Amino acid sequence: MKIGIVLSSTPGKSETFLFSMIKGLIENGHEISVFANVNNNFNLCPIYLKPKVNKNILFQFFKFVYYYSSTFIINPNAFIKYLNLEKQDGVKFLQRWKNLYFNSYIIKQPIDWLHFSFTTLVLKRENVALSINAKMSTSIRGYDISIYPLKNPGCYTKVWSKIDKIHAISKDLLTSARIEGLNDLDKTVIIHPAIDEKYFRKNKKTTSKIYGKDKILFLTVARLHWKKGLEDTIYAMSILKKNNIPFEYTIIGEGVEIERLSYIRNQLNMNKEIIFAGPKNHNEIRSYYENADSYIQYSIQEGFSNAVVEAQSMELVIFVSNAEGLSENIKNDKTGWVINKYSPDDLAEKIKEVFSYDHIKLEKIRFEARKRVLNKYTLDQQIKNFDNFFK
Repeated sequence: MKIGIVLSSTPGKSETFLFSMIKGLIENGHEISVFANVNNNFNLCPIYLKPKVNKNILFQFFKFVYYYSSTFIINPNAFIKYLNLEKQDGVKFLQRWKNLYFNSYIIKQPIDWLHFSFTTLVLKRENVALSINAKMSTSIRGYDISIYPLKNPGCYTKVWSKIDKIHAISKDLLTSARIEGLNDLDKTVIIHPAIDEKYFRKNKKTTSKIYGKDKILFLTVARLHWKKGLEDTIYAMSILKKNNIPFEYTIIGEGVEIERLSYIRNQLNMNKEIIFAGPKNHNEIRSYYENADSYIQYSIQEGFSNAVVEAQSMELVIFVSNAEGLSENIKNDKTGWVINKYSPDDLAEKIKEVFSYDHIKLEKIRFEARKRVLNKYTLDQQIKNFDNFFK
């Protein structure tokens, strides 16, 4: 089967799940093409880049002529059908031709199935698959369904009516999609994110490092963004400090909230306890997991979180909020703990409670966390699920 995958940019080396999914589909006999805005030296399959707009009006005019004419010559039926479908949907004349220009790189290619890796990428492309007689599918992720529609009400109405199949990374995101107008759940399939469980595996003995240490080492890997709940997490840490619980909390990542979070850390007098480590590469992040005792993902909104899966695979003591997919990611009181979001007091109280447990109970939790990953979140399972999805 010829499958086209639409991405904003081709997978980087750290995006293991996308790289492995494409590699697995190729190994299972599918012909894969990737359509993207930017190519990050990706060479597993053919790459087609979205046409850009040139500031030189004359040069841009010739680009329009080239892309329109080449698309018509290669696939005249799709060219005409696409414009007609756009007209039927009430798209204005100039916008129809703009959409045709920006989607010509896809319309030119012979494809059986067109898959959008994010639902926001389908917008203004709703008729591309139908114009080339291909099936269309999309992946629903956290930003797609929980944040973008807040600013753009009803944005997916046309998508739901034209889509053939929908992949969601959690049940909670499907619930959010229903709120946004998705009615036909027969189109939906849940495939959880996956990790390389062989890479994210402890090299050291799994005996708890917590007992007998002078402080607990906490870790979070996340963009410094409001939805990650880092402000609430820092407040929870301040409560631990007031209770004379020694700790060190490392946050890996970068983002727009760094100044604000640094200010809060300073105001709470925790510059020594809380470390903003900045962005780290794949190997460095694994070393942080190896040395940490506990992982915290106290997000306000979260589709699922690969980092939480990695932390389970590395047998850390895990605390997450009840934001969307996080409560599906771990099994509460079995592989970690789910705490109501927006409550630093509850988070701090649960941390105090858990670290009062004896080492045998914590070891069992850590063992079950690794076991859950092996049963549910491996790359081999994900590849098999996506192979079935497209079949």
